[in-house]
Amino acid sequence: MKRLARPSLCAVLLLAAPGAARAHHGVAAVSVAGPEGPGAALETTSPLPLPQGTFFAMAKSEYVPFRRLSPGPKTYSLFNMAALGFGIRPWLSAYVFQPFNVKSTDGEGRNSGVGDTSLMLSFGFKYDEGFRLVPEKESLDELMDWHFSFWAATTLPVGPTERFNGVLGEAFAPDMQTGFGSMSPSLGIAALKQLTDDLTWLGEVNYQHFFPHDYSFTRYQFGGETRVNTALVYRAYGAGKFRLDVAGELNGLHLQRDKELEAGNMESLTASGGGMIYAGIGTRLTYGPLSAGLGVRRAFLKDLNEEADQQGAEGLERLRASFTLSYSTRF
Repeated sequence: MKRLARPSLCAVLLLAAPGAARAHHGVAAVSVAGPEGPGAALETTSPLPLPQGTFFAMAKSEYVPFRRLSPGPKTYSLFNMAALGFGIRPWLSAYVFQPFNVKSTDGEGRNSGVGDTSLMLSFGFKYDEGFRLVPEKESLDELMDWHFSFWAATTLPVGPTERFNGVLGEAFAPDMQTGFGSMSPSLGIAALKQLTDDLTWLGEVNYQHFFPHDYSFTRYQFGGETRVNTALVYRAYGAGKFRLDVAGELNGLHLQRDKELEAGNMESLTASGGGMIYAGIGTRLTYGPLSAGLGVRRAFLKDLNEEADQQGAEGLERLRASFTLSYSTRF
């Protein structure tokens, strides 16, 4: 007899994965985990959708201190995010993300404020003797099937782009602003396979594009980002509504060069762009609809274009430490 999964007990985790050229912004990773069934990673998106009629709320914070390679460097960034989500259909979920970021340097002072709001739609499907949409209910045996999702998102330019620092009396550089001034679309696909009752593999590929924006002092375009993430999640303990997971992840990131208007043309900038791979470990405790996660990661391989001049860039952090708390309920 097949045991039925209970969507009403699903703990929904919405996890922001900050990352960008010069560590100036973040994107979101969506993960769903319940007391039984597949596990969910910390930075790699899970393809499992929200159960139909499920509403959730989430808060996440990630602290990012930087290595100091030059005078007047960036000292740290603090990426905070609140999110709301709703399961529209068993295979269709919608999300709204609102970041609030803090960025600090020795030379220019500190800037903080809201970031650009992000809207996302995620479509879930599975493979069970052919591809089909995720059904309303799945048994624990059916959750062992391959699951996939395709998602599309865009930011809305609500964050400020003309903040001034109190040290130099000048506008912050584009990468120190909390908004981007234009919409930023992204696309992604994720996969999941529960290998055993306690071990789950996840994988994800996504791309985010940035359009130029006219600042008061320049026209600037951040480089596009390609991410390739993979994770293994092990259920270390499970009893009743309790679940304790341990996750190990590899997060690959490739950054195109930023561009700036020079002599009438958008020219690629030095001291920007490159590639890196992060290794991370984390843990998450689930109790029914409530869940808390804690993780840390660091770049162990990197190939930045001009590393000596890219202080404050992605890949040159001392570490990235994150904490997430979420709650879900079904109407």
